[in-house]
Amino acid sequence: DCLLSRGLGDVYKRQIDKMGVLRQVVNAFQQGKYGYVIQFIGANPSILKLDPVAVQVYSSALRKAQAGARAESVIIKGLKTFKESPQLLNSLGTTQLELGKAKHAVQSLKKALFANPSDIEVKYNLARAYKEVGLFNEAQAIFVEVIRKKPTYSQANIHLADVYTNLGALEKAQSCLISVLEKEPTNIVALNNLGNVLRKMNDFEASAQRFEAAIKLQPTNSTLRRNLAATLVLLNRREEAKQCFIDAVSLTPLDWSAQEELAAFLWEEGVESPFEYIEPQINLEGTDSAFVLAYIKLLVRANQFQKALDVLNRQEPLLASNLEFYIYKARVHRELADYHASLDYVEKGEKLKVKNSVGLESEAGYTLLSLGRAKEAYTKFAKLVKQEPLNQGWWTMLSTCYYLQNEESKYHWLCNYQQLLAVVPILPSIESRKSLNNALRDVLDDLHQNERHPIGQSLRNGTQTYENLFDDNSEVINTLSGLILERAEEFIKLQSTDRKHPFLSRLGKDLTFKGSWSVKLRSDGYHRSHYHPEGWLSGVYYVDVPDAVDKHGEGWLTFGRADIANQNFEGDLAVKPQSGNLILFPSYMWHGTNAFKSSTARLTVAFDIIPSH
Repeated sequence: DCLLSRGLGDVYKRQIDKMGVLRQVVNAFQQGKYGYVIQFIGANPSILKLDPVAVQVYSSALRKAQAGARAESVIIKGLKTFKESPQLLNSLGTTQLELGKAKHAVQSLKKALFANPSDIEVKYNLARAYKEVGLFNEAQAIFVEVIRKKPTYSQANIHLADVYTNLGALEKAQSCLISVLEKEPTNIVALNNLGNVLRKMNDFEASAQRFEAAIKLQPTNSTLRRNLAATLVLLNRREEAKQCFIDAVSLTPLDWSAQEELAAFLWEEGVESPFEYIEPQINLEGTDSAFVLAYIKLLVRANQFQKALDVLNRQEPLLASNLEFYIYKARVHRELADYHASLDYVEKGEKLKVKNSVGLESEAGYTLLSLGRAKEAYTKFAKLVKQEPLNQGWWTMLSTCYYLQNEESKYHWLCNYQQLLAVVPILPSIESRKSLNNALRDVLDDLHQNERHPIGQSLRNGTQTYENLFDDNSEVINTLSGLILERAEEFIKLQSTDRKHPFLSRLGKDLTFKGSWSVKLRSDGYHRSHYHPEGWLSGVYYVDVPDAVDKHGEGWLTFGRADIANQNFEGDLAVKPQSGNLILFPSYMWHGTNAFKSSTARLTVAFDIIPSH
């Protein structure tokens, strides 16, 4: 009995010692000694079996050290010891959110909530996960419940405002953020987000004031300066906007988003060297490969192919192990009409053995089409259609393959203009259309203040508006968007379902805009032939049409004139524009415009629509 008692005492003493060690580890974590925590528990893994807290502390230290994937693995292993632990399930969900695994996070946090239904933090995190996967109504319901139980929860209010913004309830979003700022007037996130909401509500002056207030509190915050710059552009305070963009870049010169926004602004202002703030960073030792590749992508979008090739050649030692290097090498050689070199780089990229390389397959397909090898190109694009059936661009290229192979029935199945193209007046009477266009012109002309088309867009000698036009709260813009949806619904009712067809397989009543913008073309302006990969149903509404459309097809909208280098496509059909008319067509159809000469501008509104389901 005496020996047994002494043995139990030793076990108890060792247990106390281990719990004491755990408390020391927790204290170290609270003091910010994350490296020490990782090193100590790594050397003494038995601590992880004492209590879920040990797993939480270890995984949290790993997250602080930017080792999120390892933290996730530690928690999953810990859940084998502490089955259904709500604390660990909650930690797993938040770790998965950080890793961008929002769908996994939803499942983990639902389990945590089932294990502990009253935990406010778990509910808050589940709502965050719902928001990330786009389940905004579910997120809204939980955030509202959390705030009702804990009214001072600022972060919940900020997230709820974001949910309301995604649901289009901007006034509710504004109310949430104001409630945060009433309690915490120096909350930078709330000030920034309120500025963004007010910009969406077209209250640009108030938006700028919020960003300016936030910058006074945090003058080294590059994001605040970028957001202020974007708002100043909309206020047409362009010199101030330029300085804000430059200030943002000077604060974070290797932040690609800041650099890209400045470059895009300078480009549209018609500046001779729009990339001058990027170029000094490219040759710096230690510049990230992602930054260099982003610059190459920008050069390609700006049609500066030789310059892109020069950068690729100089940066080959840094980029040679990256698949995108070979994709861009293939692209620029194709654009420079060196098609065989393009295919060589496709083959070199394939040797990296990267699965499902969409970019490489696409480049191979485009180059094969440029060489007239449509049958081989078809195998590439057929594979991409199977891989990404909602990407309208792959169907565009498939139709091009059908055309070049003289497969008329298959081409007609996709490009049946008689069935799938509609030209309709937006309103029944001429007078009502004139009244609408007069009101639209007043609003749209104010939005066209830049000098040049955006980088990477199809238009030439013209301008395009910023952001989504139909987010604008002006009455006439809302009227137009509503009329477009009405005409689109009428068009769709005339169609019959075809389950294999990219357009006819997705017919539905609930429609939503994927994007919307206005274009103003000057004399000699035109659109290169293009397609809309993210759309489903695309269209253009004509506000102003130049008189030149009465001469030799100037300014007409052409269909089927594929933009494939080294190949000649005359086009299938051309439609004469008319003020007050709406043209609707599937987003995968090649479309562009003929150039025109006139002192009168061509003013249009264009958009993409997708089925809500």
